[in-house]
Amino acid sequence: MPGAPIQIEAVPPLPYIDVMANNNGPVLDMTPDGQFVEPPKPSLTQVLLRLAAFGLALCVGAALVWTAFLMIPVLLVLGFAGYLFARGQRRGWRPF
Repeated sequence: MPGAPIQIEAVPPLPYIDVMANNNGPVLDMTPDGQFVEPPKPSLTQVLLRLAAFGLALCVGAALVWTAFLMIPVLLVLGFAGYLFARGQRRGWRPF
């Protein structure tokens, strides 16, 4: 009908808009005189444990790389020998 008013439905608000509106942002810890609170310094034990963990990870990685560098030439030689053996079997060689 040409004279009937058009009713527009309201778009429901998106759920994350309410969450963002209620979020006050990060909390800044400050002392009463206006200085920022410093995080506690790690103890000597924590520093030594972190260094030990890093050193262990470095040693494991070095061992893996060393093993890979040793294995690649061995696998290449074995692959070439297997290729020659398979080629010889097709031609009817009797190796032993």
